Amino acid sequence: MSRGKRQSIIVIGFGLIVLSGIILYYALSMPKISVQDTSASVYTVSEVSETATQITANTVTGNGTDGAVAGAKSDADSGSDADVLVSYPLDLNTCTAEELMTINGIGEVKANNIIEYRDYLGGYTSVDQIKNIKGIGDKVYEKISPYLTV
Repeated sequence: MSRGKRQSIIVIGFGLIVLSGIILYYALSMPKISVQDTSASVYTVSEVSETATQITANTVTGNGTDGAVAGAKSDADSGSDADVLVSYPLDLNTCTAEELMTINGIGEVKANNIIEYRDYLGGYTSVDQIKNIKGIGDKVYEKISPYLTV
């Protein structure tokens, strides 16, 4: 085999190794997709059908900028005896744990931690302060910050 052919094969092999490394990097760095059991999170509203339609439309489109009612959780999800109707954005200094739990990404533990930290601070002066709570990093903050205000 001539020297030129050997060098070409080596270059092609090296290129394939680099390409497979890049593909592997992108495959491992992509976020994991998980399927949620939708039967556990049933949304119920005991109001008139117009309000239910408005809640559904705002929840699907993510439209919460006008302060409209944008979510409700059932008794099983919220752990209370009444449905929780929420108007976004939530004021961190006055909201309850049940209201916080209507935001996707905030469960019971994080909601309680947000309330406890509010009591410790004497009130939030900025939404950014919730980053100081364990379990709320930059990714979670990006996801929930549009639904919060002070």
